[in-house]
Amino acid sequence: MEDNTKTWGIRGISADVRQAVITQSQKQGMKAGEWLTVAILEKIRQDRNVGKALVATNGKPAVSAEDASAVLALLERLQGMGIEPPERMKKQAIMLVRKHMKLFQKL
Repeated sequence: MEDNTKTWGIRGISADVRQAVITQSQKQGMKAGEWLTVAILEKIRQDRNVGKALVATNGKPAVSAEDASAVLALLERLQGMGIEPPERMKKQAIMLVRKHMKLFQKL
């Protein structure tokens, strides 16, 4: 273990999250810092694109393709880190995707 045993310079990161980062970075053949850089840049890109998302609405609160994609990506990332998402979060994700699909079926 090369850089993975060094102390992190970011305070407030729990041990389980640090371990998840180390595990994921090793799976992808990257150093933890490189993996974090990619994850942070991806999050910034998603945040910048929120207003540009394709949106379907029928008078109810809008559900965007970006929102549905982000939720699914988050669940996938959690499971990839060995963290089982809460059952409530899974149900909400399924409802969001179904709502999104229904809206586009009507178009």
